[in-house]
Amino acid sequence: MNKMNIRMVLLGIAAMVTVVACKKEYDAPPVRTLPSGDILTIADLKAMYLGTSITFEEPKSVFATVTTDETDGNFYKNVTVQDATGGITLRLINSGGLYIGDSIRIYLPGIVLEPYNNLMQLTNVDVDNNIVKQATQRYVQPRVTTIPDLTANIGAWQSTLIRLENVQFVAAEAGVTTWSTPGGTSSVDRHLEDCVGNQVVIRNSPYSNYAADTLPVGKGSIVASVGIFGMNIQLGAQSISGVQLTGPRCGESGCLPEASLNESFNLAVNNTDLTLECWLNTFTLGTRKWKGGVSGPDSYAEAKPSSFDGAVETWLITTPIGYTPGMALNFKSALGSAWQHDGLSVLVTTDINLNDGGDVSSATWTPVTGATLATNGTAVGTWIPSSPIGLNPFLTAGDNFRIGFKYIGSGSAGVPNQTTPYRIDDVTIQ
Repeated sequence: MNKMNIRMVLLGIAAMVTVVACKKEYDAPPVRTLPSGDILTIADLKAMYLGTSITFEEPKSVFATVTTDETDGNFYKNVTVQDATGGITLRLINSGGLYIGDSIRIYLPGIVLEPYNNLMQLTNVDVDNNIVKQATQRYVQPRVTTIPDLTANIGAWQSTLIRLENVQFVAAEAGVTTWSTPGGTSSVDRHLEDCVGNQVVIRNSPYSNYAADTLPVGKGSIVASVGIFGMNIQLGAQSISGVQLTGPRCGESGCLPEASLNESFNLAVNNTDLTLECWLNTFTLGTRKWKGGVSGPDSYAEAKPSSFDGAVETWLITTPIGYTPGMALNFKSALGSAWQHDGLSVLVTTDINLNDGGDVSSATWTPVTGATLATNGTAVGTWIPSSPIGLNPFLTAGDNFRIGFKYIGSGSAGVPNQTTPYRIDDVTIQ
């Protein structure tokens, strides 16, 4: 090798060494964490208040779940959270970042504990610096209650989630007044009542995305957060989807009993809550209803939990029927995916004035035995005829009745292996 080639090789090696030597190793930025400190419950927080505002300085934390958020505009820089001991309102420095179902840790330094007109709250909450999100879609089930019980427990229940059953907007507002004043700047009061005249205020923001909608006319249930101003209850709707005021008003009769039934769900819309005239589609656990399903030429009703649901109990209940001796029930059922549990049952009741889940829970139901149902070993999508089920053992001549198709199941937040979707079709009673 001549001198020139040797020199070129040495220069190349030197250049490689220089490049390697100059390559910098950058340190990864430190992961920002918030210490936990002492762990408190919401009840502990409330017990700390002795008449003077408290600004937290020492490391302390509270674990809770978000039950209202700012998504639909009814709340602004304001959410409610609760744990097993109670609820409290958070006043945020900046809007956004927290959503219904978020499981969070509230790091308390810099936050102030104080009431506003008797509503206990944590103010000066910075979502970026005071909140650590633990999980999402961990939904809190509302406490089912009545207006008298709510009034008697306002202190303990403030900032918690409730569902009022068998309520309606007062006659002067229902179907006449809007939820709020569109274009206004202040929230307004609307008034719910039960069938014996007890009333409660529900307060609505003009910035909500349903502010211009007319109040529903019917009776039913509503999910709301419990607020208080002075000595007065002020409910705040969790979301418009939790407003289920579709039944007959107090004192009004519902659908008249039919002589027979033949329902093939031809009006079903795929993956949409099923709506059938004079049928009731509701839930007694969770918030999921029966949905329409369409697969090729088949249209049907289907019940299943969503992926992140806890326990689900949902009902599809026929229109009222007048019983005559010899009547029989027929339908067919199928599995929507591989079998994991028997989630479908069939029941009958003579309590025909059913408007919501509260009415369903209060009714007397008798299991209808003898039906053949899709079950373990049934191929997915294969329709299984129930065979005729005589109703004579369950009813007497002159009874008015309704058949209830009840589905129970659970998503990942509940009992495992209870996710089997069930379908029904071609329901006849004659």
